[in-house]
Amino acid sequence: MPALEMFGRRWALAADDVPVLALPAAIFHALWFIFLVVGFSAIQKPGSCANTSSYETCIIGLFICFFLSTVLESWLVREGIKGSIFETEKRKRVVPLLYAQVAVFIAEVAFLIFGTVLIFRKRPPCFDQHFTLWHSQGVIDVLVWTTWGVLIFMAGAVFVTYSFFPQYNSQKSWERRCRCLALCMCCSTRMAGNNGGPGTQADQPDPLGRMSELFAQVFEHVDMVTTDILATFLMAAAAQQCKRRAAVTKMVRQNGEGPLNLEAQTSQGPLLSARLASGRELQQTSSSTRLLTPTSSSVSQASHASDANHMERHGKEAGLTQGSHGGPQHLLTPSGIAAELKPDWTPQEAAQMQGPQYEEVDPHDLGEAAHFCRFAFAAYGYMLYIWSRPQMVGWCQLCCGRHCSCWTSPVRRYMQVMLSDRRKLPDLSELKVTNHMNREAIQQMTALPDRDVVFVRFQNEGTSHSCLPYFIAIDEHSNSVVVSVRGTLSLEDCVTDFMCEPVDLDEWIQEVDSSQEPRSFQDRVPEVKPATRETKASGHSGILESAKAVLEDLQSTGILEGLLLNAPVRGSRVERDCRGWGLVVTGHSLGAGASVLIALYLRNFFPKVKCWAFAPPGGLADPHVAEAAQEFCTSVVLGKDWIPRLTVHSFERLRDEMIMAAVRCKQSKVRFFWGALFGKTWREEDLFHPEALVQGRANHLLQQYKSSSQAGNPRRNRYEQSRNFVPPGRLMFLRPIKSAAKERRSNRQYRPVWITAQELKREGVLISPRMMADHMPDYLTAVLQRLAEKAGVEMHQGENLNGDYTIDIPPSLAASPFRGKGKRRSNDMQDILSSSLATGRAFTGSENNP
Repeated sequence: MPALEMFGRRWALAADDVPVLALPAAIFHALWFIFLVVGFSAIQKPGSCANTSSYETCIIGLFICFFLSTVLESWLVREGIKGSIFETEKRKRVVPLLYAQVAVFIAEVAFLIFGTVLIFRKRPPCFDQHFTLWHSQGVIDVLVWTTWGVLIFMAGAVFVTYSFFPQYNSQKSWERRCRCLALCMCCSTRMAGNNGGPGTQADQPDPLGRMSELFAQVFEHVDMVTTDILATFLMAAAAQQCKRRAAVTKMVRQNGEGPLNLEAQTSQGPLLSARLASGRELQQTSSSTRLLTPTSSSVSQASHASDANHMERHGKEAGLTQGSHGGPQHLLTPSGIAAELKPDWTPQEAAQMQGPQYEEVDPHDLGEAAHFCRFAFAAYGYMLYIWSRPQMVGWCQLCCGRHCSCWTSPVRRYMQVMLSDRRKLPDLSELKVTNHMNREAIQQMTALPDRDVVFVRFQNEGTSHSCLPYFIAIDEHSNSVVVSVRGTLSLEDCVTDFMCEPVDLDEWIQEVDSSQEPRSFQDRVPEVKPATRETKASGHSGILESAKAVLEDLQSTGILEGLLLNAPVRGSRVERDCRGWGLVVTGHSLGAGASVLIALYLRNFFPKVKCWAFAPPGGLADPHVAEAAQEFCTSVVLGKDWIPRLTVHSFERLRDEMIMAAVRCKQSKVRFFWGALFGKTWREEDLFHPEALVQGRANHLLQQYKSSSQAGNPRRNRYEQSRNFVPPGRLMFLRPIKSAAKERRSNRQYRPVWITAQELKREGVLISPRMMADHMPDYLTAVLQRLAEKAGVEMHQGENLNGDYTIDIPPSLAASPFRGKGKRRSNDMQDILSSSLATGRAFTGSENNP
């Protein structure tokens, strides 16, 4: 960084990326140069054949070009690996050398064209009469075609590094990038137009425009190319690990030798008890009174001041929080280094030493979470059902499970659809193969019979393009009707996740006066309006639009209303009488955020509604909405899952940590990537400078970045309220218990505890191979089920004819797919790099990081 500027244009690579391209070219040119030197000096016999001067001229011309290219490219490699990412003055010769290389490249192309003409021209007769080891025609053939191949490869590299959108600090440039990506990914028209349904504000930008506004606001302060972002991301991970390792080492030293001394933890007990007591009192108060008391401006100023006080400290001490009364720092997510430093401690003792005394989760709550997590997982349909099982097992279970119901159910369902109501046209969408596979996967994952899966809304079939797929089921085990909303599974869902500007939630939680008529379920869902200074409750824009679309679809189908409010009607979709039953809304990831907002609105009609949000987005709603949701909502967060930790504030904090790590880094980008690729373990003194010693150009760029990021602009003000957002409801945290390194691959343990949203927000995003693996719904379902069984909860199997609804935790989740069998264990940087460069199960890396 910054990006190269040549020919008056900003390119998509930096000066320290040039060695990656220059080194292969230098090797190619050097090999040909050596071969031509040997050919001319030892093999060729001059005068053996006439009329070869043109061939020799071409060879000599390419020989000179290859010599110059070898010198220039070797020089580029040497200059490009100088200095760290921010030490750009050490690579100031790269651009002049590239201009010289371009001149040589033009000459090389000219000689190649000349050689190509010679190849297709009629050869002299002596070429056919006298064959020698050095044959001018043969040398020209091989030389020209191999060089053309290399030049085509280099032209492709130039095309890739050509920046079609050179302005990194322009919102229009970011919008063009997003639209180009959407075009390449063949996205639907939903991303090109307004995202919402009837209630969306017409004057708002389209989804891609809103997403590009966020990207411009986050990345406009620093000139970084793609490799810079990846390198600084890995450097921030290394910096976090060093800080956490140092903190744990200090804790271990404070406890001294021998068994664990818990006296240092007792001072935190009263504070924790007070916090828990206040949380219980808060749940007993009225949500409407609590939500409508403070003004948004005062809340924003107070929370922003708190965030500002923590910003600098968290940039240096990622993942560390201060203990009470100025005590030692503690870790919400424990580090495994404690078990290695103290082998006589159990993993539970090592984890307990690193944090305060958290309240244990009751087995009943744990069993309920494990039960409804299967419904949230089932909403993803057959794709994730097959993905969660090894190789062809998923396909076999999907097709042959429940007594081969996948083959017999379509016939029964066809008859049901055709005979459901002769006055209406049958809904043929339910007869699609993919839709039937989704329904079959739902039944197998939830262990429900056909009659209990009442309704399934498939992709892009709702009343609005924003409507997420969901299904409605009857759960006789809990005497409740379950509405499960699908999470992120497409690029369109990712766009919804990024539309995080704050919107007004006041009408969603407004309590109707007794003098007014009570709300009807068929009343129009409140519009999605941007938040203002007068807004008392705000939430995530994209998720609220999706929740609104799901609610409108529930109104149009009338199934939920028919199940819980009306008497059953024979011959209709609703033939079960569920009046008096409970209502549970659940989902995972994006579906979890939508389910919370859906349940928040449905409380007007179903006061006893419950919501189970698994891995919900961290930037869902403001703290007052999140606290009010404690009455009916429970969020489940597993380990280092990054989605519940990700907010606008934590994203900006992670960006600051990346920049600070790059400023302090001693190694060049190429050396750092080389070490990360081959599992090199960096010591802190070998990788980072002390922060006080950052000087020169790096310090100047750092100060320039800080002043730019702190300057006010309209985009920053628009997301001001979003910086205060937190995960909703009560937070059940599955705290990882780290064992010794040799046991981590096969024995991963978790301790379910209650925490607060602010504790999770303060720790922020922890860069780890587990950050994506812990978010996967199949793994979360398996962990909850294992914890519930360990707690003695009797899991209900329903009518699953296979007799086994469990999801085993495969050994592949404990190892990166880039590791060879029987070889040495790779380190964290190699796992994170593998996870960043690969897709699918490459995200499930090892857990050998602090």
